[in-house]
Amino acid sequence: MKWRTWRLTWIAKGLLAAVLVGGALSGGLSTAFADSYIEKLGHEPTAELPHRAQAQTGMGAPELEQLAYSLGVQAYIYGYPLVVMEQTKEKILRTRAPLNQFYYSTTLASPAYKDIVTPNSSTLYFTAWLDLSKGPVVLKVPANPDNRYYTVQMLDAYTNTFQNVSNRTTMDKAGKVVIAGPSWHWKTSYPKILAPTNTVWLVGRVEVNGKEDEAKAAAFEQLFTLNSLSHQPLKAEQPGVSLPQLESHPLAFFKIMTDAMKKNPPPSSEQVLLDQFKLIGIDAAKGFDAKGLDPATIAGLERAARDGRNIIEKAGFWVPKENGWVVGYDVGMNGDHFLVRALVAYSGLAANVPSEELYARTFEDGNGKPLTGSREYMLHFDKDQIPAADGFWALTMYGADFYLVPNPIQRYAIGDLTKGLQYNPDGSLDIYIQQTPPQGKQSNWLPAPDGNFNLVLRVFAPKPEMLEKRYQVPPVMPEN
Repeated sequence: MKWRTWRLTWIAKGLLAAVLVGGALSGGLSTAFADSYIEKLGHEPTAELPHRAQAQTGMGAPELEQLAYSLGVQAYIYGYPLVVMEQTKEKILRTRAPLNQFYYSTTLASPAYKDIVTPNSSTLYFTAWLDLSKGPVVLKVPANPDNRYYTVQMLDAYTNTFQNVSNRTTMDKAGKVVIAGPSWHWKTSYPKILAPTNTVWLVGRVEVNGKEDEAKAAAFEQLFTLNSLSHQPLKAEQPGVSLPQLESHPLAFFKIMTDAMKKNPPPSSEQVLLDQFKLIGIDAAKGFDAKGLDPATIAGLERAARDGRNIIEKAGFWVPKENGWVVGYDVGMNGDHFLVRALVAYSGLAANVPSEELYARTFEDGNGKPLTGSREYMLHFDKDQIPAADGFWALTMYGADFYLVPNPIQRYAIGDLTKGLQYNPDGSLDIYIQQTPPQGKQSNWLPAPDGNFNLVLRVFAPKPEMLEKRYQVPPVMPEN
């Protein structure tokens, strides 16, 4: 057995055992039972297996419900990024641009921007959803004589970033690249990028050096275009049927998840995990139909959908911190770290890989207390602590809902592009984070909201020393 397959088997059984042991164990289910049940039924799963399990093992309704709950939580965590991507796609196709067409934002993100959570307010966004099942797409990038930072991030249906086309990879030259689905293998005169899935999300970012640069950045942004291999404009396609509201239809989560997986098959190395989901009717190849399931299994899955989201929301509390910050050295390509992948989709969808954009996030001050607008804080960078970037860096303020928050000076981020930023005589830097303007220090003020908030430090095109996992963001310290 290959290492990855063995590891996934171990992960699957371990997660199942953990949920079984940690849940309300009605019926006395044990780790040993979970293991033996997987051994018995894992090789021939079908939608009828919950009924067969009852006949073969003598399981009653409480045990079936707990099994559905245990596997359902795993399935929810695994499938959460797929569902969030489908929801985001539907929203953007309905409100911004159809399939295979770019939507170009012409102003920096403000509190009104709700396309994605945790948006940055230092670059313009341009985005497109691609359906590569009908053929490849040609991305054209312009020449960049101003050496303006840009990147076009490419995400698959599972939120993995599989490629960036940036001003660093193109050396600021104009060019074209073919983006093709996983089964397209023809030759082309342009460089070719094979996507892992037919659904691809392009997220472009273009540097804006101050409000006065916004119009010029927007004009540059619109030079990025999409065409077919025949150099013809791509046919614009509108979204299909609207997705159901999960709050009132929790089992719809598993339907959206499996529908996305049918269009975008997962890696074969993950089949050992997916086979277990078939035991409760969640089939990556056939889909999900709650009508074929018994009431106990349905009850377990409804609990799993509710608790699965709670687990993802709380997952950040277990991530190791330095000075209160979580640094995303492993964001972007998550492999089989499914809980991390789900957490990123929940709190920072479309987070890029560290080599292109390094993130650090904090919800607490240097004393471990939640950040709140009722206090005043200072973030002090020694000269050698200031983030090193080939692009630029920015510290952005977010409310508890992960969106930008209103403030009187409409400053949502502060960094080395901020006009008038004042450094200390020794080269160090102080940033003041509070509700009211700091007297005589407004140039270095990042306004805070009333309630709890969180901060994200972004380093665009970080220098190599930032990626060696030795850099520590200094703590945010209370001043009062």
